[in-house]
Amino acid sequence: MSAFRWVAALRFFGQLISWLSTIFVIRFLAPEDYGVIALAEVFRTFLVLFSNVGFSQGLMKVENLTNPIIRKTVGLLLSINVLLFLIQFTLAPYAAEFYDNKDLEYVLRVLSFTYLLIPWSAVPSSLVARNLEHKKTSKITFFTDVLASCLSLLLAYLGYGYWALVSAIVFTAVFNCFWFNRLIDYPRLPLFNFRSMDGLFKFGAFVALSEVLFVAYNRVDVVVAGKFFDIAQIGLYGVAIQLATMLMAKSVPLFNVVAFPAFARMNALSGSSNDYLVTTLRFASTFIFPVFFGVAMVGHELIVLVLGEKWSEIYVLFAILVISVPLRIIAYIISPAMLAAGGARVNMVNAFLTLLFLTAALFALMPLGLNGVALAWSLASVCIFALTLVRGGRLLAVPMRDFLAAFLPGLCVSALMCAALHAADLAMPWIEGAWGLYKIPLGMLLYAALFWCLFRARSREVIHVLKRLTGRGADSEGMAST
Repeated sequence: MSAFRWVAALRFFGQLISWLSTIFVIRFLAPEDYGVIALAEVFRTFLVLFSNVGFSQGLMKVENLTNPIIRKTVGLLLSINVLLFLIQFTLAPYAAEFYDNKDLEYVLRVLSFTYLLIPWSAVPSSLVARNLEHKKTSKITFFTDVLASCLSLLLAYLGYGYWALVSAIVFTAVFNCFWFNRLIDYPRLPLFNFRSMDGLFKFGAFVALSEVLFVAYNRVDVVVAGKFFDIAQIGLYGVAIQLATMLMAKSVPLFNVVAFPAFARMNALSGSSNDYLVTTLRFASTFIFPVFFGVAMVGHELIVLVLGEKWSEIYVLFAILVISVPLRIIAYIISPAMLAAGGARVNMVNAFLTLLFLTAALFALMPLGLNGVALAWSLASVCIFALTLVRGGRLLAVPMRDFLAAFLPGLCVSALMCAALHAADLAMPWIEGAWGLYKIPLGMLLYAALFWCLFRARSREVIHVLKRLTGRGADSEGMAST
């Protein structure tokens, strides 16, 4: 809880600045700019997964961590990332030719240099996380978010287009590498003798393959759509999915940076972390369902007000995408517990099955246009959610009824809230534009009142956890309650 407080506090303010910056950057850039970045991120994100190959998580699990193991890890990561640099730099012209966009070549080649910094960022950050020293990492993340956001906003305002986003990515890589190496002392000189690394190799291979598959099913929509739609349409879809997943993309890493090492530590000490997992699910689902369902109800008003009229056409795309995001968040919350329990293979299979499902759904729904692409993405959220509950529950020995009892209250009350807001819309059709944002405070009041009336015990538990997160609740009382 102490670690999460530090991560949550600093990342909240950092991400708040980042979100505001993203909104203003979108206003300054054209859909074509986001189209180029969306295509570049597909290529880069896939290769970045191989840049770490699960060894950062592996360093957290090694019981007797020695200097030779750290040096071998640095050496292995250096070898891999030099290869990835050469691959992306060399293939950039062919990727640009495939998508018929010359700008894509320049962006990919500039971004390829960030691979050379990864070995000296991944290793020290993993060593800090291994010791649960999240106060230190949170400070670095906070300043990185703030400075990168300011840089991208300034360049976007000055008219540099997609280079504003590219510069922020490069700056983040350089800044993190510099400060993590100042934060912790470790053997930085690489060692290219990889004997006695079998356990780390095996664990890292499953983690890496799982992450590759997870990113594949998160990016295959843009890969396929990029071939069938023009760059402006891809830009519209890219902005819609960025807005829909923005909170997830910022909050899930916030949780996972604490969750995996914490679950691994709890498993090592007591053999189980399931009670903490179910408590986390109960707490998280109480907030994520009303937030994302509520955003879907006011999406049109928010997009027009914040981004401007030129982006209003992404409202339907946004609503289709955002309504399924809570299911992905729940799956991602369960995933670190599965990983800490040795379930890297299960995560990998879940990701592979979801990738197959999404690919089939994309081609089946493509005749519906971009809305069909968004619908396929949302159906994939249902797929990974169901697989994680069933197969993750079996691995962790958590009964399905415990999972359902954890998230159904939030889901059901959020659905009732949306029905009430829709009824209010029908009853007052003359309220339009920014005035339609009255549904935000109304929805909050409705949800809080309904949840308190229908689930009184859960409401008290949520209040208790909030007190602990703010440091006002006694740890002993929290353990007893759990």
